[in-house]
Amino acid sequence: MKLKTIVAAVAAFTALSSQAASWDWGSHGALELGGNTVSGAIFDTFSFSLGTASNVESGVLSFGTIVGGAYSLYSAGGDGMIGGGDDVGIGAWTFGGTNSVSLSAGSYYYSVLGGAAGTASYAIASAATPVPEPETYALLGAGLGIIGFVASRRRRDDR
Repeated sequence: MKLKTIVAAVAAFTALSSQAASWDWGSHGALELGGNTVSGAIFDTFSFSLGTASNVESGVLSFGTIVGGAYSLYSAGGDGMIGGGDDVGIGAWTFGGTNSVSLSAGSYYYSVLGGAAGTASYAIASAATPVPEPETYALLGAGLGIIGFVASRRRRDDR
């Protein structure tokens, strides 16, 4: 009886085609897109690097039936390698919707997991915008203050 169960489990396991693919986006642009058409298990990675601190928004949409579809964002750690012992999980989300995180300069990657019932596709989108430095806000405040001062002087002079 145990042998039949083991044979059935092995047959079911080998019937599922496992997919694992990696993409390197390099230096993260303003918008990065990726995706894959799969059948069976999904374990894909999308790596990228940030030169400056940035706000990163992401989302994954699926087309077809993907069971347990989720994606996670990781820091690639000090060695910058995927799967290194110093990787740090930043967040995990299900497909659909958008997510936003603030990241410092460094190497990162998304890990996409799930299982496709038949053949299905997914698409991941990631947008990065640099975080303004504190000096930018100080300069903006000073400029607004000068504009306010000039406007108040003009009102006094017009009377």
